[in-house]
Amino acid sequence: MQLLGVDWGWGALLSCALFGLAHAFGYSDGAFSFDPMIMALTALPSLLAVWLRLRTGSLVLLVLLHNFGNAIGLLV
Repeated sequence: MQLLGVDWGWGALLSCALFGLAHAFGYSDGAFSFDPMIMALTALPSLLAVWLRLRTGSLVLLVLLHNFGNAIGLLV
């Protein structure tokens, strides 16, 4: 499927959805929980990361962006 200038495969979409689900589900005090906001905040950036990877063919920018995202909390 061609979208936004890149060829998307079902594997990319499925892995982004599963990535979001893995972060959104939780277990605490004997009960499961699901947070749709956490799913959105992880699945949507992962779609952006896949797009960047497919568009540029490189992982360098993704590694830098991920490290920036992890470090920004320490800087603020």
